[in-house]
Amino acid sequence: MNLPLCIVLLYVVLLFAVSFYVSHKQRNNKESLLLYKGQNNTLIVAASVAGLAIGGASTIGISENAFSAGLSAGWYDTAWAIGAVIAGLFVVDRLRRGNYDTISDLIGDLYGGRTRILMVITMCLIQSGIIALQYKAGGSILAALLPDVFTVQSGTFFSFVIFVLVAAIGGMGSVTLTNVLNILLIYVGIITATLIVLMQRGGGEAVQAMEAAQPEVHYLSPTAGMGWIGIASWIIVLIGTTSSVQGVVQIGLTGKDDKASKKGYLLGAILMIPIGFICALLGVAAKALMPGVDAATALPQILMNMPPVLAGITLSGLWAADMGTGCSMVVGLATTIRADILDRTEVGKKLTKGKNSVNTIIIILSGIITYIVATQMGTILGALQKALSLSIGIAFMVLFGLLLPGFASKKAGFVTTIVAIAALLAWNLVPALAGVFPSVAIFMLVVCTVVFLGLSAILPDKVKETSSAAGYAAAGDGV
Repeated sequence: MNLPLCIVLLYVVLLFAVSFYVSHKQRNNKESLLLYKGQNNTLIVAASVAGLAIGGASTIGISENAFSAGLSAGWYDTAWAIGAVIAGLFVVDRLRRGNYDTISDLIGDLYGGRTRILMVITMCLIQSGIIALQYKAGGSILAALLPDVFTVQSGTFFSFVIFVLVAAIGGMGSVTLTNVLNILLIYVGIITATLIVLMQRGGGEAVQAMEAAQPEVHYLSPTAGMGWIGIASWIIVLIGTTSSVQGVVQIGLTGKDDKASKKGYLLGAILMIPIGFICALLGVAAKALMPGVDAATALPQILMNMPPVLAGITLSGLWAADMGTGCSMVVGLATTIRADILDRTEVGKKLTKGKNSVNTIIIILSGIITYIVATQMGTILGALQKALSLSIGIAFMVLFGLLLPGFASKKAGFVTTIVAIAALLAWNLVPALAGVFPSVAIFMLVVCTVVFLGLSAILPDKVKETSSAAGYAAAGDGV
């Protein structure tokens, strides 16, 4: 009997049980499938934020990156945590008090209808990229730990099916509640596996020997491998992500009040940090113990020889980390499509009027489209940084529009969105840019800084002239 597979299947059964429970609970309020407003306490909000952050990139991706960057690859989760703190302190409560359901709706009121349309397109691109990468990471996990059952392709498809079904059945409610279980599995599985690998399987000695043989690589340095520019790049990208991406800020709407949401983001930030460095350490141990292993599957493969029960729990934990991000983003993408596209067009309103199943259909279609995208993805962290770099321009618009409405220009928001999309295309089409800028995040930061701040400094049309911005500024006075 394949015990790890049985544990994974048991975990899937629990996921569906929670989803059906939430679905039954909200059966008289179909709109709560996407938003689940005001239902969660501080701990569930914290688990939801941490579960969203600790996905495939925060586990498999960090382990992969640790092959070249060593322990410093763990800064990815710390960058997420910094972004979550900023979102909790400056964005989420303002979004709640302004009674907005989507970031694009907020951007539209601050910067105008043209900018809102561009923002919807950008938001769909960002979230689709994140979701697709979670499917791919899930496939890598299943294929490495259950090679007799899954290939990477079949594991990716299995992950896609389960993620989408959980989101479609229970919506945001099931996503937030299952993340409590996800975080427990992640911590128990990853920490226990780390202790066994380092203390019982010779991982500690192998890492020390590799460090001594290759001192120039700095495998155990907390900063040298990534370097401060690389670390800063991730911090920039993830501040942008947490302040502007629908699937992230939408969790804040589920808090039962403003205090629960804000504290949830801060506590979630604390939960994120340790896992990143633990997964980086496991990646370094994998390289030391198995020098020829593929970096992309290093973390799953090092766990293959664990005791069956632990292997099953750890596999479920890794897969749970992936699912938390994937499901949250699927619901976020569906919310963007429903609220920002269908509900704002006459054709869309006619299609959705009186049809309670429409949100479920949108979630399923969103999942199918992003699965197709997943089949075209490259390395996890590399592709993810490119997708998330688009959020840097959005973050400029959100943070300046909320905190400094008297400076931010409405036209600057529109132009910055266009330029950010053009800059990402240029980065992919002009290899010489990589020789000038150390990362796509730094390139995007420079571009958005010049465009947004430059235009805001000289153009007179400020977002404070809109009633929405004035209400937002007032809502934030108590922060």
